[in-house]
Amino acid sequence: MKHLIWIVALAACDGKTEDTGETASAEPVDCSTRTYDLPTTRGEVSGVWDAPRGRMVVFGGDEGMPENCIPKPEFLSETWAFHTDCDNFEELAVGGAAPPARTRHATALDAERGQMLVHGGRWRAADSGNYTLHEDLWAFDLANNEWTELPSEDGPRARVAHSMVVSGDQLIVYGGNSTSAATSYVPMADVWAYDLNDNVWSRLDDDAPAGNRHFQATAISDDGAKMFVYGGGDERAYYGPFFGDLWAYRVESGTWSQLHDGTGDAPQARIMPSLIYDGADNRLILWSGHDDSSLGNTNQVWSFDLSTYTWSMLNGGDDYANPPYGYCDFPPDFVEVDPNSPERRYFGASVLAEDEILIFGGKTDCGQINDVWGWSLTDDAWAERSGATYGEVCGRNSAGECESLCF
Repeated sequence: MKHLIWIVALAACDGKTEDTGETASAEPVDCSTRTYDLPTTRGEVSGVWDAPRGRMVVFGGDEGMPENCIPKPEFLSETWAFHTDCDNFEELAVGGAAPPARTRHATALDAERGQMLVHGGRWRAADSGNYTLHEDLWAFDLANNEWTELPSEDGPRARVAHSMVVSGDQLIVYGGNSTSAATSYVPMADVWAYDLNDNVWSRLDDDAPAGNRHFQATAISDDGAKMFVYGGGDERAYYGPFFGDLWAYRVESGTWSQLHDGTGDAPQARIMPSLIYDGADNRLILWSGHDDSSLGNTNQVWSFDLSTYTWSMLNGGDDYANPPYGYCDFPPDFVEVDPNSPERRYFGASVLAEDEILIFGGKTDCGQINDVWGWSLTDDAWAERSGATYGEVCGRNSAGECESLCF
């Protein structure tokens, strides 16, 4: 395991209690007792919000840095927690056998049973050739930091970049890519349910109206009644055009409805964004992804009003400034940087932590990243919680002249 040490001044800080996640009023948290290691930069990582312990828990990902925009993946099986009371990371010493290393897996929170669920994903031994696709299902006990592989016979075929949410006693899986090839895609349109009490799969739909897609973003309503699916791509994913439509799947009836077709005053169509359900304001929050614009990777924040079915931009992020010199050759002023926004990215982890969206990691113009930012749902503004050790463009963190986009 590779670690980067973050040297900080340790001090006691007020915050949330370790056991309840509620604001502490009697005694401050002693942050000097915490670990301050950082996870390596990584993309294709996902996680959940562990409310009782006030932490974001993330698993897996790819820490390999690309060379001349060619991926050189190094797959991870690590489980990390980011504690919001002291803004510190901790690599969790897990019980049980952890899932094998993987990326592009699906992750969902089962709050009722206090566990993070992980399904599917891919791995390969070298940096070229076909991938091994996973079809296994794992549960991480958030109270005991223990992994368990769940029975998963007669379920969906192995896949990556799919949708997964928990609704009551059901784990719902939709779509994804089924090919092990590195340069071609076979997106799917099937819907499956896993009974979390009986540990059995059942197929709900062979051909969902939302169609064959992968690299989409997914969210679940607070009552578990609706799964929302936005964007993604078809067999031409990475080349576009991408999808910009938004769908709702009603779990009880098994019916789909299109909430927006992605035209007009809507976000640029994109792959690999993040989508969060904000029940307090009856809206969806969309951020990040790789879109059809000249900029590609984005750090825009959008809101979709579930009462009026309309999109609105909350934060514009970086602006496109100058064209690239050529393939994988960008000038230092490729973008006009918004210093109050996180680096543009896709395929990172995003969780709703009470009234704040926490984001970690992802793939950027400069490789992978390992920062944490919080988007306040009350103020509609970003705040950095933990800085990046790499992955930001030069113009974002350099006071001097930049000779290239990525140093």
